[in-house]
Amino acid sequence: MKNKYLLLLFLVTINIFSQDPKLSDNFTVEVGEEYEETDGEIKVFFKHKNYIVAINSKKSDLIIQKFDPKTLKELKRVDLKKFMKSKGGNKEIMQIGDKAVFFYEAWDRSKQIESLMAVNISLEDLTVGDPYTFLSQQGKIVIVRHKLSSSKSLTIMRVFGGKYFFKKSFDNKKLLVTYRLKPEFRDDSKSFDRIAMHIFDSDLKLEWNEVVEMPYTEKKMNNGDYTIDREGNFYMLATVYEDDSTDEKKKNKEDANYHLELFKIKKNTNSIIKNKIEIGDKFIDEASLYENAKGDIVIAGTCKNPDKVTAGLLFSSNKQGQATGVFTIKLDKDGAVSNFKSYDFPVEMLNKYSSKGKKRNIKKNEESLDEKPSFNLLKINSIALNKDGSFLILGEQRYILQKRDLGEGFPKRNEVFNEDAFMMSLSGLSFHFRDILVAKINADGSLAWMHKLPKRQKGVNRKRSMSYTHMFAGDHHYLLYLDNVKNLNLPEDKVPYQHTDGKGGYFTAYIINDKTGEVKKESIFNTREIKGKKLEHFETEKILPLSDSEILIEGFNGRSKDFLIKVTAKQ
Repeated sequence: MKNKYLLLLFLVTINIFSQDPKLSDNFTVEVGEEYEETDGEIKVFFKHKNYIVAINSKKSDLIIQKFDPKTLKELKRVDLKKFMKSKGGNKEIMQIGDKAVFFYEAWDRSKQIESLMAVNISLEDLTVGDPYTFLSQQGKIVIVRHKLSSSKSLTIMRVFGGKYFFKKSFDNKKLLVTYRLKPEFRDDSKSFDRIAMHIFDSDLKLEWNEVVEMPYTEKKMNNGDYTIDREGNFYMLATVYEDDSTDEKKKNKEDANYHLELFKIKKNTNSIIKNKIEIGDKFIDEASLYENAKGDIVIAGTCKNPDKVTAGLLFSSNKQGQATGVFTIKLDKDGAVSNFKSYDFPVEMLNKYSSKGKKRNIKKNEESLDEKPSFNLLKINSIALNKDGSFLILGEQRYILQKRDLGEGFPKRNEVFNEDAFMMSLSGLSFHFRDILVAKINADGSLAWMHKLPKRQKGVNRKRSMSYTHMFAGDHHYLLYLDNVKNLNLPEDKVPYQHTDGKGGYFTAYIINDKTGEVKKESIFNTREIKGKKLEHFETEKILPLSDSEILIEGFNGRSKDFLIKVTAKQ
């Protein structure tokens, strides 16, 4: 009899966990007709007037599609073979006014000229122009690795760095393209970086360009983020060391062994206006530089514990400091600091959804005089700007794990790599996207609210269905991502269940009230059953915001057909 009751309890438990969760009533989901699959290196979507244009690139071929966002039907398709005149390097596609511009790198070995080529694509009638030289430079251009994705390189090599970097002004009326020239000396203590900058208007006409030599040697300074304002002035953030050691922190010293400097180069000049930013005992992990809605130049990012160097028998090892909080710096028009504020991550927030081991480490750091409790492996994803001058700092835990098995007699090892490490030749890799950080900073620099939102995603094919997309509708922020259904009502003292890329999942939303910071979590649809269709090969980067309340997702049915899904947040 006892065994029968246990069996009954077991069956009831299975039935409870196998039931689908209640889907949210705050969203409507529409699914369109299927159309022929496109498969390429890059596929991007643009909204133009009352329709959607998708551009898909594979090697030298190009497929352009036009969709109706109301009926979700494909209206037109253009298929071009070998549209590039030469073998193209890394590629980027971006919208400039009423056209999309396809950029790619080219190298003329005989003339030793690096070129950034461009192809204009009309978003009106889908006509494709001839390739032309957008920029050219005598000699080699250096590959640069930027820590923050807001200054992005060409798409294919974005994880590892690139040669050309793009950034638009806040009003989208100016485009900045920068690159770094090959240094004169290999010795960093003798070499001064030379940065080429080109500023274009909304019609892609060159407004001004200069090559500017940095005021310190490469050993003395590290280049940071950069931006342009709506007037076309250039700003760049740099880390400048106090001596020639490049040590983050000196022994028995509390303050950092470096400071920040903001460089401003006014339009049509090549002289640098330097503004020193003292950070005291703060150590900067990542920093983003941008112009806000009011025309102010703002720096925002994360602080961290200082790196630690541990001496070994043969070699010394460097333990990288982890993020401990967020900061914001407001500057006036000349670049002088008018406001510096920082906010540590609360221990109560860090402890939520953490393992017992992690909680012990947090408590240990809390009691330590050397380190603060940290949000490990945190990377900034974006800075989301509000019209009132406030903004969100959005980030998540991202890293690459390599499992190493050297054979019998050798211990198995797990190596954790930063996402910008060069990983192309390594095997046994898995890619991890975990908890989200979202912090709102008011226009005056004060902290409005801050959250750690649980998420655990793992895959072996880079990003694909992992990470999240941010959308703002009405007075709420939406963080949209694929999750394990077991996490819908996760208690704060539990670690999230893992979602595995390519294994289905529920399209889920964190809904955050912009004013109060109140958070709700809701499931929108099951990828294995959306109005009679199954969504295969979901990719986070194939989500297009249609408006403040609508997004478009391209799906694949697993049988050579694609289709569109429209998700609308009810306001």
